[in-house]
Amino acid sequence: MKEMDRIVRAKVVEHFEKTEEYHQRKGFIHPEFDPLILQFIRERVSDPKGVRVLEVGGGSGYMLDLIFRETGIECLYNCEIVPKVYKNQVNDRICLIGGDALNLPFKSNSFDYVIIKNLLHHLVGKTRGESKKFAEMAVRELARVAKDGGYIIVLEQYNQSRFFSTIVFYLTLLFSILGVSFRRLGWGKNVIVSFLTPTEIDEILNRYVNVVLTRETSLKVPKIWKYTVLMSRVGRKLVVGCCVKTDKN
Repeated sequence: MKEMDRIVRAKVVEHFEKTEEYHQRKGFIHPEFDPLILQFIRERVSDPKGVRVLEVGGGSGYMLDLIFRETGIECLYNCEIVPKVYKNQVNDRICLIGGDALNLPFKSNSFDYVIIKNLLHHLVGKTRGESKKFAEMAVRELARVAKDGGYIIVLEQYNQSRFFSTIVFYLTLLFSILGVSFRRLGWGKNVIVSFLTPTEIDEILNRYVNVVLTRETSLKVPKIWKYTVLMSRVGRKLVVGCCVKTDKN
């Protein structure tokens, strides 16, 4: 079992290490959601001094850079599992720290805003059920490191069909183990994905935060995805939640 975990984890890390453009992006990457995230933070920050923002899996740091430019917040942290990204930050104010979304290397109640974008579906295990458990573990960690009254911001790609999502997970897992890639489907040999449904995303978030904002949009998908049916009903969902903690220790 542990060996399987090690193999799957290594393949996920290798996928991001080899996605060079992922580490060099700058500006709006998700134009339908990035401005909304910036607006949400900007409207709540009158004085940026002392405000702390963490992004988990922030890649090049482009989102944190946008937050700095829009709000003046300087306490910016990017927690990344991918070593290669360490030298590719777009803003030298960003404090880059190596770490795992399932066990964040920060004390509880540390951040005013915690952001995770399009990462949960990469936290894969040996089964789709275990992958969903990992997604919830990550959200629980986000809520842990957020301050009481702080916000967690989750942007995640979804598949409307749990059945098709399950098939996609096991196909990508099998292809990855066999070293097979299907480039026309956007599946490299190290790509393993386990998409949640919109309902599953809501269920997980509602366990840990008071949801204050949700937005959802369908994605335009390549024709080949439509033909396979497996990825014909996909989209992205933004959920922002406020952390209200009964135990402030």
